[in-house]
Amino acid sequence: MNPDLEDFLEDAFASVKPTSPAIGRVVVEPEYENQLPRPGDANQLRDELARLIKEQSPDPAGLSSHEGVEISIPDAYPLLSKVVRRIILHADKAEGPWVEVEPPGNWI
Repeated sequence: MNPDLEDFLEDAFASVKPTSPAIGRVVVEPEYENQLPRPGDANQLRDELARLIKEQSPDPAGLSSHEGVEISIPDAYPLLSKVVRRIILHADKAEGPWVEVEPPGNWI
C-alpha cells in the first residue's frame, strides 16, 4: 500500500479544470497497490484524466443521483489506469478543487 499516492494525486489533479458544465465534481479513488508515480508523471496524469472526462456523455439522472456515474478507465490511459481505481462523476458541486481524491469507503 502506498499512502503517499493520495497526496500525489491531489497535487496532480488540483489544476484540472471542468470539462463540462453538467459535471459538478469528479471523485477519484486511488489504486494503493501500485507504486507511486514519478514526479514528472503528474502532467501525463492530468492530461489523461481531462481527456477521459471530455469523452464522457453521462446520463443526467445518473449524475444527479447520490452514487453518481462511474466511468471505466480504458487501456488507452495507461498511467491513469495504473494509479486510479475508480472515477465517479457527480452533478453537484463541492467547495474545493473540481477533482476530489478520496480513499475507498471502507478505508476510514
